[in-house]
Amino acid sequence: MSEYLYGINPVGEAILAGRRTIHGIYVAQGTEDNPRMRKLVSDAKYRGIRVSWRQRAEIGEACGTRENQGVVADCEPFPYTPYAEILGAPRMILLDNIEDPRNIGAIMRTSEVLGWKNILLPRRGTALVMPSVAKTAAGACEYLNVAVNCSSNQYVKIALEEGYTVVALDGAGKSTLEEVAASRPEKLLLVVGGEDSGVGQFIKMSATHVCAIAQTGHVNSLNASVAAALALYALR
Repeated sequence: MSEYLYGINPVGEAILAGRRTIHGIYVAQGTEDNPRMRKLVSDAKYRGIRVSWRQRAEIGEACGTRENQGVVADCEPFPYTPYAEILGAPRMILLDNIEDPRNIGAIMRTSEVLGWKNILLPRRGTALVMPSVAKTAAGACEYLNVAVNCSSNQYVKIALEEGYTVVALDGAGKSTLEEVAASRPEKLLLVVGGEDSGVGQFIKMSATHVCAIAQTGHVNSLNASVAAALALYALR
């Protein structure tokens, strides 16, 4: 079963990464002079991917959104990685109770930039790597290992058994990210929760550290993707 990936960066990175089978790419007529589109088309043809020029309305109909930047790729769904193959990596991040695809995509984009290549998504309660997530991630997800085969609690339980330092972000946390970074843990799992429900209680009770991000302003909470970005940078 294929899906329609849309947007210049998501489609372009899917071409370059080569992890997905791409059956064809549809490009809107009138975008021939766009330098980014020319590169995308050139990269696709170089890799033997069929490129078709279509009316812009057809592009929108294929992917179901106007935010397609004039290009869609008919491709296989995102290829997930089993958790067993990720275990042992020095850095992993678990996204617990984050339902907004834009937050998932933004965190993936930051994770890839900062070198956190391994993402854990629970089987339920979190958006998966859909085209809307890939669009927000600007295609960064194509270079990440993403597991979806456990619950959040199972991910943490197994990580602890494997000797990981587990850091849960929570506004009431008593530890700081700076303290954890100074200890230089060999293997670390960062858990970021949703803005409404936060990190699950079992994880907060099981975590090696529950960390709060120091704040001096009047607003008492951070967007999940912003909180994740601060923690990813501090613990990189």
